[in-house]
Amino acid sequence: MNDDDRTREALFRHAILGEVLSRDLRWGELRHLLADLSGRTFEDHRGRQRRVAHKTLEEWLYRYRHGGFEALKPIARSDRGNSRTLTPEIEQLIVDLKREDPGRSCPLIVRELELAGRICRDQIDVSTVQRLLRRRGLSGPRLELDRPARYRWQASMCGELWQGDALHGPVLVNPASGRRQHAIIFGLIDDRSRIVPYLEAGFGETGHRFLTVLYNAVARRGIPRALLLDNHASFTGYDLRVLCATLNIRLIFCRPGDGPGKGKIERWWRTLREALLDRIDARQVTTLDELNARLWTYVEGEYHNNGHSSLSGQTPLQVWEAGAGDIRWVSDPSWLEAAFHAHIERKARNDSTILWRGVSYEVPPYLRGRTVRLRYSLLEPGLVSVLDGSAEIPLRPVNTIANAHRSRDIAPPATPDPKPSTGLNAPNLILDSFLRPQAPDSKKDPDPDGGDHE
Repeated sequence: MNDDDRTREALFRHAILGEVLSRDLRWGELRHLLADLSGRTFEDHRGRQRRVAHKTLEEWLYRYRHGGFEALKPIARSDRGNSRTLTPEIEQLIVDLKREDPGRSCPLIVRELELAGRICRDQIDVSTVQRLLRRRGLSGPRLELDRPARYRWQASMCGELWQGDALHGPVLVNPASGRRQHAIIFGLIDDRSRIVPYLEAGFGETGHRFLTVLYNAVARRGIPRALLLDNHASFTGYDLRVLCATLNIRLIFCRPGDGPGKGKIERWWRTLREALLDRIDARQVTTLDELNARLWTYVEGEYHNNGHSSLSGQTPLQVWEAGAGDIRWVSDPSWLEAAFHAHIERKARNDSTILWRGVSYEVPPYLRGRTVRLRYSLLEPGLVSVLDGSAEIPLRPVNTIANAHRSRDIAPPATPDPKPSTGLNAPNLILDSFLRPQAPDSKKDPDPDGGDHE
């Protein structure tokens, strides 16, 4: 029992003795009252039906008369916190085994001790080892012996930090595949105000879907100064890192397996499940549009307008509106649209194609063999263009069947400049040199004056 349980048990005992304690009893009357109480059935604080023996009631009464209410509390065991079956040496060995290898399970520890001859077979129960490790703070399948301190915190202003995550929603039929699968809900929450900038249900937990959610969130609620995400592949892609660098958004990632690190959005998911997702009628919600309509009805109609305990009773919308001056709003939608494009260089093949993310695109024939600069949309993966100077040429995927019937004629080349004729030809010169070898002296330059010099 903990202290609360001991207090509740004392209250239970006091309630039973209430009639005895509140009356001035005459000689012999106490015995009859205790006998009457011992024949009754009482319900304790845990809902259990209990009957109390006459001698036990008598003991409670005299303990109360000598020690008051505190004396009615059950007496804690003198060896509380110590195992009756484990010696101090075995206890320390179990702790050392767990610290040496946190992945050791309790059954494995018991088996190792038996094989090593440190204990007899069936001498120690697995539950005994589990209680010991729990008491020492060493329980759990993913034990962290050196966990850093965790503090309650929040951002200092609205828009300073958004937390993002994905949640597995109800099972719906995916029209693309015709199969039933979980809808994935991507969402963001502002750390300061707890407002939800945007969330959306869809099929697939991909980086492209999160970028779409982020674009809509920025368009509605401004540009955050930082994003707190986990290490899932949908949050660690190249496109997101380039976009955040362009928008001056700091990317922060939680440690792997550290769900409480982004506790606010985890708590929001719990609220969403309890209030909405667990109560959706599968007969009425069969498409993503129907699911998203209910999500936004709850967010805008209920959640944003309900008082929040962590906001001193204020609603998320009230806190957001009060801090609107600190938000980096988007003043030019065209600038935001351009920011959700990226550039990369690729080399065009000799068949006038470029391979980009598993898809071959056709480029103008004059660009083959050259390294070109591509511009692609982060929101529409199929929108790819090539930049040639100041011109932007949209590209389309290669249609190999249609290309089999395309004409290969090209415009005739411009008339080249006439080639100069030098009269020199290496094979002829080699032949002449072989047939008419020159004398060694003839290799010397002749005297231009035809005479000797003294």
